[in-house]
Amino acid sequence: MTTKLAGILGLLALISGCNSTDVLTPPADVGNGSLPATYSQELAAPAGGTQQVQSALLGQTGVYTEPVRGPQNSLGAQAAALAQGGRNPAASAPLDGAPEQAFPSAPQQQAATLQATQPAQPAPQAVQSQQAALPPAAQSTGSIRFLPIIGAPVQAVTPLSRQLGAEARARGLTIKSASDASSEHILKGYFSAFSDSGNVTITYVWDILDGSGGRLHRIQGQEVVPSGAQDPWAGVPASVMQQIATKSMAEYVSWRNSRAG
Repeated sequence: MTTKLAGILGLLALISGCNSTDVLTPPADVGNGSLPATYSQELAAPAGGTQQVQSALLGQTGVYTEPVRGPQNSLGAQAAALAQGGRNPAASAPLDGAPEQAFPSAPQQQAATLQATQPAQPAPQAVQSQQAALPPAAQSTGSIRFLPIIGAPVQAVTPLSRQLGAEARARGLTIKSASDASSEHILKGYFSAFSDSGNVTITYVWDILDGSGGRLHRIQGQEVVPSGAQDPWAGVPASVMQQIATKSMAEYVSWRNSRAG
């Protein structure tokens, strides 16, 4: 009887312990997301420990490690390489296939002087690569001829004609003689100049004709220059006629390229 009573009392004590708040409370605060003390210590460890482990792994036999190098196109890096008896790190390889030439050692003081007094320059090889990557300038191909210009005196036509020829050749056009019927286009120009309130206005028209003389397009414009001369053409400088030639050829090439596209 005594033994049975003791067992009942022990069972009641066990049930009482399971219903207490101390037994149901978890060992860590899960609700606010905090970590156990062990995890916090690992996260708070300095970065030096990780770097030591990585250094130890890199130091193993058979693992290739590339040395840390600074910018190879700076003047300081070039001077340091020359001081160690090496080649210029920014120089390109020999074009003729000959072995590279070793440079003698340079004093450290001279290298420091070069770095302090001269600005850094880009590597020649990089400049050559950039130049090679640039697309060639787009140029028109074709032939034109000019008919005699109407309305302008010789002193105005001379600088105009010279500039027209230079602009046409610079754009890849071939200039035919006025009597050559094999040209692709014919340009016929009309010019006039008149005075107005201390200024001279020069107007110009270019008719672009096909091989048979049919008009395809018309270019026209004007320039105004200050002048009080009685003869309007006497007050027109050669630079204005050259400017007209440049504008006229630019408009012609633009029109021609639009037809080709």
